[in-house]
Formats: sequence, C-alpha cells, structure tokens
Amino acid sequence: MFLVKSIDETMKLIRDNFSNYNLKTKKILISESLNYISAEDIISKEDVPHFNRSIVDGYAVDFNSVKLATSSTPSILKLNGTVLMGKESFDLVTPSTTVYVPTGGHLPIGANAAVMIENTETLGEEIIINKSVSINENVLLKGSDISKGQIIVSENTLITPLVIGSLKAIGMKEITVFEKLTSLVISTGDEIVNDKEELDIGEIRDINTYTVSNNLKNKNIIVNESFIIKDNFEEYKAAVLKGFETSDIIFTSGGSSVGDKDYTLAILEDIGAELLVHGISIKPGKPSIIAKYNNKLFFGLPGQPTSAFFVLNTFINEIVNTIYHLNDVLPTPYFEAKLDTNVHSSTGRRMYQLVHIMKKNNEFIATPLFAKSGMIHSLKLASGYIIVDEFSEGYIANSIVKVYRLGD
Repeated sequence: MFLVKSIDETMKLIRDNFSNYNLKTKKILISESLNYISAEDIISKEDVPHFNRSIVDGYAVDFNSVKLATSSTPSILKLNGTVLMGKESFDLVTPSTTVYVPTGGHLPIGANAAVMIENTETLGEEIIINKSVSINENVLLKGSDISKGQIIVSENTLITPLVIGSLKAIGMKEITVFEKLTSLVISTGDEIVNDKEELDIGEIRDINTYTVSNNLKNKNIIVNESFIIKDNFEEYKAAVLKGFETSDIIFTSGGSSVGDKDYTLAILEDIGAELLVHGISIKPGKPSIIAKYNNKLFFGLPGQPTSAFFVLNTFINEIVNTIYHLNDVLPTPYFEAKLDTNVHSSTGRRMYQLVHIMKKNNEFIATPLFAKSGMIHSLKLASGYIIVDEFSEGYIANSIVKVYRLGD
C-alpha cells in the first residue's frame, strides 16, 4: 500500500526530519575550499582597501579646486609629483596643486577625488582640468569595500569563487568547513547488468548507477560506492545496513514499487526504519520511497531512468539545503518559451515534461519530447523541462511556459 505524499508535503517531511544531521567539520586551505559549506562565521580583521586609492588613471585633486571646471573654463593646477604603484605617496595635494595617480594607486594626502586623464591636458608643469568632479569621485576609500569587524562569510554558506576572492582579500589562509556529504548508490534488479558486450533477451544495461552518481557529484555529494544488487532480500538488506554505517545517505533505484521482488519497503520495515513517504504525486516517478534510519536519509528512486532522474532532480536541492542549513538559497531559475504543441496532463500529480528548445525569430520555442519513463536518449536530447501542476490539465500550443534547465 502506497503512503502517497504531494511534492510539497515531501519537501516539508525532508525539512522536518533531516535538519539535524551530525555533520563533521575540518579546517582546509582557502584555495581548496571551493563548493564546501562554511562551518563558521568569518569576521574581517582589516579594512579593504586598507588605504584610500584611485580607481582611474588621472590626477588626484581637492575637488573644491575643480568643482567648476569645464572645457571652456578649465581649472589649472600645478603638477606636484607622481604616485608609484605599490608605493605609499608622500606628495601633497593642495587647492592649487595635483599629483598624477595610476589606477589602484595610493591617494595622496589632501586629495579627495581623482580626475580621469581623458579630461585633462598637460601644459609644461601645469595640468589643465576640463571637467569637474564631486567629492570622492573616482576613488575607493579605506574600508569602503570591507570594513574591519564585518562578517564576510556566515556559517552555512556555500563557498563560491567570489567568496574565496573576498576571503583572500582579507588575508585568510584557512577556513573551517563541513565535510561533504557521502552517499551509497545501489541499482537493483535481476535484469540489470554492467559492462556486458552483448545482452541476452530480458537484460538491461545499468544506467541509473551512472546518472544518479554523477548527479550527486554535481551537487558536491561524495559517492563512496555504487553497485548493482540482484533481487535478493538478504544481499540487499546487508548492503543497506552497511551503507548506513559508511555513508550519510543511501540512494537506490528500482525495487521501490509493490511487485513480488520489490524488496525495498520490506527491508526498511525489517531493519526498523521509519517510513516517511511511499509514493509521490509526481509524474514520472510516483513509486519513490523516503525513510529515516538512525537519523540518516534513505531515498528509494524508481527504476526507470527518466523517473529516477526527475525525482532526484526535484528533491536533491531540498535535501542538501536542509542538511547544511544553507543560507541565501535562491529559487530555481527558468526562462520563458512558446510551446509549439499541446501538452495534456491528468490532474492529481505534478507532471514534469521534457522539452527541446530552439530559437526562432529571437523567440525560444519549446517542443515537448513525449518520452516514456524508461527512455534515456530523450532525456539526453532535452534542453530542459516544464512543470504542469497537479491542478492543471496541461497547456495549449502557443502558451508561454517556464522552462527549467536540467540539473538546476
């Protein structure tokens, strides 16, 4: 008997049950921290920049001396030195003098603006200023980018290339991060074979082990091991118990329905796991299982490749965000396209429909790929997918639809 939940109910069950994982931490070099999750708040111990500097090639000035300057009534200032890159300037800017400063150079004492060199002319030792500037124009003041005492990175933040840049800007060398989640991936079924040259009738080459594992790797989840298990209760049970000892999450494909050899549910009941979901109102992918064992997540995916992909794609971000308590989680991005064919759906299940995108007359056109759930090639041909919610009967041709890219 299925314990069917809606997608929204399933999301909530994930949040309610898997937000208190026992995550381990480690200290690593900033240069090696990409795609880890921070396990601490990072507070800057210095200002960035740590001196006032120019953001243009030009002349450092007291803005009061050039605030009325135009090409017809220029301000004329005496050149009083040159700032060298990487060096502190000891030249003085006064109402009647200026100092040449390169982009990134130290702003001299007395200066509170910089005039771009394009707006000046040189006449001997005098600089003709042909355009006015406002106070602090073209300069970056000390601490205006990052100030001392400011939180640069909060705990539970994904470390991106730009986060690394900010941390290097304040001189950080190491950061404490959460260790990456680990997983075990199992494909089940007597018919599943791997690396066989010629198939016998009834055999199917393994697909899900690879698509699921690589999808997890894209989400920065380590796959400790992946393998095929035949429809053998004891062998399957032993693999599940071992997986809970060695990994944070177990993902299986196949065996989650209610056939004679669909052992997943029976194994979970036998080991005393708490069944949270058996059946999700999603198309494709209804026969999915989510369970909890020793505070760890078990996710049983459907055996059909397209179904397995869509179920994993639908929930994997929620799993990762919940376990890591990720900050600043953004909604899934999409773009709009015109549907060129009717898409029909029965109400009651949220349907994920593959589409191929072409651009015609500066407009995106979405063509549905009416693939059955066991097909992998259509999934590979797809540019993305559209969602038909459970209360809709579909879309008519020429409708403008939201297209979500696969993997986002």
